[in-house]
Amino acid sequence: MRILLFGGFLGSGKTTTILQIAKYITVNKQETVAIIENEIGEAGIDDQLLNDSGLQVKPLFGGCVCCQITSDLVTAVREIKETIRPDWLIIEMTGLAIPGNIAKLIHEYCNFYTGFKTITIADMGRWLELKEMIGPLVTGQVEKADLVLVNKADLAGADEREVMEDIREIAGGAPVMITSAADRLATAVIEEVIRFE
Repeated sequence: MRILLFGGFLGSGKTTTILQIAKYITVNKQETVAIIENEIGEAGIDDQLLNDSGLQVKPLFGGCVCCQITSDLVTAVREIKETIRPDWLIIEMTGLAIPGNIAKLIHEYCNFYTGFKTITIADMGRWLELKEMIGPLVTGQVEKADLVLVNKADLAGADEREVMEDIREIAGGAPVMITSAADRLATAVIEEVIRFE
């Protein structure tokens, strides 16, 4: 099971991006996907429970299910591996989480995966404003990412060059790609997300 952990501040386009990637994997790769939705305050998706783990599951489209956890993430990841056995597990973290901290937990307690990648979605149009208001949160989401997708480039009113330079500096050596999830994600972007060396 390969794991993609998605982070990014609220409204950055995580869900839209994730659904496009999941659909690509199921249609083009013919592989199964489970998605963990971990947003704070979200209502339950379905009332089907797996083994009293607090994991609720809803079928989405061919070979893809959405799971919402009411227990802890580590338990949910293990339960999905043992019960659903997907080829891919996509975890959508709440917009208030630091993906690097979550990745550390998964590396320590769920080391049965065959590939792991942390992807942060940054909102180009709101980047400078968010950085000024809640700097440590948004920069913390980018710092330990394996890949950063700078989303909503088509809507950005900000100075694209300034935003990209700032994000690249914070991301260290991680690849940074411009995208627009509102339109169809470019195949090259999706392939980079799901590529493991």
